[in-house]
Amino acid sequence: MNHLENEKEQDWTKELRTSPFKKPYFTQDMKNDVLDRSSKSTRSAKTRKKSVFRATVAGLGTFAILGMLFIFLPNLLDSQKVQPENEPMTIPGNWTPHVEYLAKDGSPILQVFPGGEFQAGTPAGSWWNLYVPIETLTGESIHITAVHKDTGMQIEELPATTITSDMTYEDFTRVSSTFSLPLSGLWRFDVFIGKEKFGDVVIDVPDSRWEPSPVFRSGNYEMTGVTNRLGFINPGFIAGQPNKYMWHFWGSDADLTGELRITAVEQNSLEIIDVFKTKLHPSKLNGADAAIPTKMSLPTPGLWRLMVSIDGQLFGSVIVTVQ
Repeated sequence: MNHLENEKEQDWTKELRTSPFKKPYFTQDMKNDVLDRSSKSTRSAKTRKKSVFRATVAGLGTFAILGMLFIFLPNLLDSQKVQPENEPMTIPGNWTPHVEYLAKDGSPILQVFPGGEFQAGTPAGSWWNLYVPIETLTGESIHITAVHKDTGMQIEELPATTITSDMTYEDFTRVSSTFSLPLSGLWRFDVFIGKEKFGDVVIDVPDSRWEPSPVFRSGNYEMTGVTNRLGFINPGFIAGQPNKYMWHFWGSDADLTGELRITAVEQNSLEIIDVFKTKLHPSKLNGADAAIPTKMSLPTPGLWRLMVSIDGQLFGSVIVTVQ
């Protein structure tokens, strides 16, 4: 390229560097406006990026929380389930009612014969027949326990008792017990000879009639209870308010000596509450063989069964109305 051509190119280049307009078109105000928009656009882009980032993080967090709930929610719900009151317990063993226990060959070796209607709260008495040679039983100790299926409550139906020759008949041995159960429902009785279990029976004990006990007269007083068994001078019951009650009992000195315990159960309930406890001794009063003052209170209105036990054996019960 010669010198002339270089000069022309330089002139052409210089012309390109000049504005095509006769007066400035892109003013300073326009420059400032562009710069301002550019700054706002940058901030907006950053904000959008932050928003997208936050939304992403929030979404991941929500997904993680949902995942954790999916894993842990069933267990959490199970732990928060409300258990119904008086829910029956699960006690292992055979709970099919049966009044005899059979040997391997199908012959009975144990039978029970409850007396009367044997309702809950009332001593009924029972015979226990053991069909084994008396030679294997004489001098041994028999012990009977009972467990209530719905509550797991355990009582001693027959304390350890020595088997003697006067309990024998031609082909069996007979032992008696009070057969007094505080609650209705299924009861399993386990019979032990010495320390070895001999057999068991299961009995469905019916509930007593929930009617207030009758009033009878003894001496100069009217009493609520069972004539010639137990009763008390009854000023009435008001829920939650303690009051004084004079109890009276009929029986032998041996029957009326020991630890007296009064418990109570409300109608349609399986919860037994303690009401009163003391020592009882024979002491004739108002025509009864023993009497003792007590202070009792029942928590809620309704029908209640008061149960009297002496040395762990149910002596009898009285049904009262609580206002």
